[in-house]
Amino acid sequence: MASRKIPNHMLERAPLSNAIRERLRRDLENIRATAERKQVTLDRWEEADEQREGRAHFELGCWLYYYSTRIYQPDAFQDRVDCSRRIYQAGFTHLNYEFFTVFDFGERHFDTLVEMGDADAVVDALRALVPLDTTGNLAKAFEYNHWPLEAEQAALLV
Repeated sequence: MASRKIPNHMLERAPLSNAIRERLRRDLENIRATAERKQVTLDRWEEADEQREGRAHFELGCWLYYYSTRIYQPDAFQDRVDCSRRIYQAGFTHLNYEFFTVFDFGERHFDTLVEMGDADAVVDALRALVPLDTTGNLAKAFEYNHWPLEAEQAALLV
């Protein structure tokens, strides 16, 4: 996966303490030890992938860490929308395990963003953000996922 740069306007800091941020930085620098501590199976390709993406997208990783438990809460609709937005605006159309070992956010977390019984509402909320997205990446995510950009088109699919 090619590394993507996050625009400066998206670099607002995740609401994590400095101690947590420093632990995440240390864990990123020694992913093998982090995997052993967390009892995560990790091959050398996954390790290289996580280190590359974690370094290139550290702040996104911090946000994913922040959201990793929040998205499962019953009242987490807005968290799931915001987490999705951040992922898509960063240029990712899908996440596997690029942020799993260090940031505790994997493919299952990503799938959960639209699998809590309100997928249409999440997509509708993201659709409303497309015109505001200066990266163009949100529209690319809609194309990748075959979600109509126009609300009228989406209503016809129901």
